[in-house]
Amino acid sequence: MLKQSLIAMAALGIMAVSATAAENLIPEEELGLRKTGLYTEEKAAPIASKFDAAAPGQAKTVNRSFENAPPLIPHSVDGLLPITKASNACLGCHMPEAAKAAGATPIPPSHFVSFRPVTKIGKKGVVIKEGKAVKNTADVLTVAHKLNKLNQARFNCSQCHVPQADLKPLVENTFKPEFSDPALKGKSNLLDVMNQGVK
Repeated sequence: MLKQSLIAMAALGIMAVSATAAENLIPEEELGLRKTGLYTEEKAAPIASKFDAAAPGQAKTVNRSFENAPPLIPHSVDGLLPITKASNACLGCHMPEAAKAAGATPIPPSHFVSFRPVTKIGKKGVVIKEGKAVKNTADVLTVAHKLNKLNQARFNCSQCHVPQADLKPLVENTFKPEFSDPALKGKSNLLDVMNQGVK
């Protein structure tokens, strides 16, 4: 009898919890930031945003989001995209030799370096990185091979750099960047500190 009473009480408890949980269900239209159903894109619209329409050279730049962050594009990108290996309008103003005259931010030295170790397969399949045999191909040797041209792994500027947009964030951002040097709000020293903290 006691056993049956305990089972009945447990069943009632589960039913009460289930009823409470059912009352607290959140409809899918209220989940996430876009506030629409999860199983269709029919009503999902991008957030309306206004991009800076200033022409290159006319826009005001903003500080970097954090130290060595890719800077935002402060001007209109109309007519400048898409960027391909064969056609990159950004280089006309941002190559270091042209940037000052164009009033543009020069491409930093880190974009003229290859960080990939020279890797070869030696005798008996031994992997050789930077002239040293390594047992594990994941062993990374930190290298910086200076190039006399833009590293083609970095030709796609819009992979990291995006236009500034004037919009209200969906989630409040309270992040406050700290810069080791105030000058780094507007420039990069990534190549100088690449190995900082690496043993």
